[in-house]
Amino acid sequence: GHVDHGKSTTVGRLLYDTGNIDEQAMRKLKDLAKELGKAGFEFAFVMDNLKEERERGVTIDLSHKRFESSKHYFTIIDAPGHKDFIKNMITGAAQADAGILVVSANPGDGVQAQTKEHIFLSRTLGVNQLVVYVNKMDMAKYDEKRFNEVKEEVTKLLKTVGYNPEKVQFIGLASLKGENVVKKSENMPWYKGKTLLEALDNLNPPEKPVNLPLRLPIQDVYNITGIGVVPVGRVETGVMKVGDKIIIVPGREGKGVRG
Repeated sequence: GHVDHGKSTTVGRLLYDTGNIDEQAMRKLKDLAKELGKAGFEFAFVMDNLKEERERGVTIDLSHKRFESSKHYFTIIDAPGHKDFIKNMITGAAQADAGILVVSANPGDGVQAQTKEHIFLSRTLGVNQLVVYVNKMDMAKYDEKRFNEVKEEVTKLLKTVGYNPEKVQFIGLASLKGENVVKKSENMPWYKGKTLLEALDNLNPPEKPVNLPLRLPIQDVYNITGIGVVPVGRVETGVMKVGDKIIIVPGREGKGVRG
């Protein structure tokens, strides 16, 4: 989603409301946000850990967080919305099995440049399950008409890149206030849809192609003192176990897999 539409705040609020972030940690982040003149950014600071991110109030790099609902195990990838950091967003989207597109309902916001770009990139990178999260409904006075306007705008875009809007979940909420993130909002009696947590549980786990040859694209390589060279990536197909002998190409260098 576009910059400032509430992506990091949404993730922080989700983790806090499900008990994955405790009160003391959140209080420290709230104090830090006030010190930096960024009151209201405390939930975003859960995922935005870099000094520059916190000072500027903008997500720059990818951050990952483990999260478990009652039904699924997730790795949340918080990606930047700012156009200057689109390469990082692409890296994040390429790792994802499902995406949450955050669009602000605040009058004057709605569909913006990176809203369009991220829909296109998500489709191109194979993110086939999508949840559209119409955020900041409190700034739109919880107006059903405004929710439907944003939904209609996004629906048109989804169709242009090949998504089926009937299979896309649309949610209306206010992340900063925690409305429809985990707890149902009392300010939108007209909204009969799911909360964000319920929408996540409604996603289908991806099939694991364990019957195919091993494919593990290497994302990065670290040289760790006392351990050695450590490649990092995600197993896309096949199975890898401790003790396996694998071949890295190009170069066809053999490596043993350690625990």
